[in-house]
Amino acid sequence: MIIKNNKELIKRIDDIISQNNVNMNVADLLNNAFSYTDIFNKDEINQYIKEGLNEKEAMTQVFCSFFDIDYELEENQVVIDTYIVNNIKKLSKEKYLDNPYVKAINKCGKFKKYSLRYIDYEPYQLFPYDDISLNNDIENSHIGYFDQKFSYLALCEGNNIWMSLNPNEIETMAPFINKAKGNVLVLGLGMGYVSFMMALKQEVKSVTIIEKDSEIIDLFNSLIWPNFKNKDKIKIVKDDAVNYVRNNKHFDYIFADLWHSSEDGLPLFVKLKRIDTCIDCWLEESMFALLRRCMITLLEENKEHFTDEDYKYAKSYTDKVINLYYQKNKNTVIETVDDLDKLLSKKNLLKLLLN
Repeated sequence: MIIKNNKELIKRIDDIISQNNVNMNVADLLNNAFSYTDIFNKDEINQYIKEGLNEKEAMTQVFCSFFDIDYELEENQVVIDTYIVNNIKKLSKEKYLDNPYVKAINKCGKFKKYSLRYIDYEPYQLFPYDDISLNNDIENSHIGYFDQKFSYLALCEGNNIWMSLNPNEIETMAPFINKAKGNVLVLGLGMGYVSFMMALKQEVKSVTIIEKDSEIIDLFNSLIWPNFKNKDKIKIVKDDAVNYVRNNKHFDYIFADLWHSSEDGLPLFVKLKRIDTCIDCWLEESMFALLRRCMITLLEENKEHFTDEDYKYAKSYTDKVINLYYQKNKNTVIETVDDLDKLLSKKNLLKLLLN
């Protein structure tokens, strides 16, 4: 990559690299926060409220105290306000309990090594309730909480949650359910939520689900399928998702949900997009955020004068992406901020991987 010595361009690159580092540091902090159920004590929050703070301000004080963050420092205050305070939201229990799937599939049960049971969010426990969004180089995580205990259905293997129907699942699936029409192909069975919701739509004629794990299919048929509505619209095919979609392209809409997170799903996301860029993928915004991080890493390494030798090996899939971006952009000339924006665009990030 050849970056011209344009002052405006160099400053923009430096700002992007700096913001990317903050994005990653905050993401690590939030992942840590999401793993705790007891950061917030209701009595402690109420005490702050009695002292004149609103609920968000009270939670901010407790959050900073828990992670030993000095909120009096202006730079910390800017980060906490930008990433936490501006993105945190108290959610309504009623909204999720009124969901058609939640009302229909509400019985616990066991099947071999799996169990269908309820998991709790404790009052004020933080969790991501939607996919991330990018705004002015800032990766916004949508942070939710309830002010009372909230229970959601989960499919577990022993003590490990294999799949769940928490607010994050409902919110992140909503855009794809809205887009579904005609004959729909769903890659991945899970708990059948997205297929259930799509089949309720008049615009949807049929839903074909592809699942390669016969045990998951048997589990679904035993514990979940008996409570399904619009069964006549839905059929399950045991097959490999990638193999099936390569040979069956006659569907009006295709949606893939074959991973637990954007990190473990990125390789399959790229593989599916190579087959058909019109395939919609769960957590797609997070996937593009990861690809953008890879390109920003390449920009940072360009400043540090990395050479061909530094891109021979890869320890992870993101390393492979960075190496590929390096090879594809060796002769790319970046002269202006517009060139930089095009380099970091979703269209270009994906195009470089597909060609």
